Amino acid sequence: MEAAEYHPVQSAIDKEVSQKQRYARFQDRQDKSDMPTNMMLKIAHGKYWTSWRGIPVLKDCLDLIAVQELFWELKPRTVIELGAYKGGSALWAADMMKMIGVTSRVLSMDIDLSLLDPVAKAYPDVTFIQGDSLEIDKCFPPELLQELPHPWFITEDAHVNVTGVLEYFDEFTEPGDYICVEDTNPIVPNSPGQGLAKELGYTPLGSVKLDAVKLFMKDKGERYLVDQRYADFFGYNVTWNMNSYLKRV
Repeated sequence: MEAAEYHPVQSAIDKEVSQKQRYARFQDRQDKSDMPTNMMLKIAHGKYWTSWRGIPVLKDCLDLIAVQELFWELKPRTVIELGAYKGGSALWAADMMKMIGVTSRVLSMDIDLSLLDPVAKAYPDVTFIQGDSLEIDKCFPPELLQELPHPWFITEDAHVNVTGVLEYFDEFTEPGDYICVEDTNPIVPNSPGQGLAKELGYTPLGSVKLDAVKLFMKDKGERYLVDQRYADFFGYNVTWNMNSYLKRV
């Protein structure tokens, strides 16, 4: 293709993006996804191989791209991650902030930090917090949250006390902040390794996390909107995080 031929293509892309409604009320979104189960499992296969600087991140390729785009647009001054695992995703977030020229605090919490990779553990740009989502107020006390610069990007991947966690952080969010709840797509594999090892079979997680978000959003429908740019980046809810890229307005 000649270079000149890209101009009409880019014009068509710009037109499509500009015409799409960016934000939607949570209650107006459908609990469906254009992603079939077999596609989810194929992507899950690669998810377990994905790493950053040699450290597993346990993130799918679709949402890594969506969050990377969100980081560039939002330029969050604070990133809060619930669910650290080996620290790869926190390290990735901190490096993304550096690459886009943002001075940002990255805080990553897990109930068990014994799995942290030594490289992540020693990284000065990430603060790891050992704590329980059932005691989220002790892990992130008000005096800490009140000093963290905005905008925030909060990602929940601990799968514990989801509604309670969202309600707690909601008290401290400001317009422009984002909350992302991971694994809300009901066809997400229920057990680690499913999609990678055939002998593990496949059972869907179901709607447990999506239901937790619904409970939170029951009276927050005008306070948070679904950012359809990221929820539908690859097609309608073609994401692990169904209807769960939430922007505080």
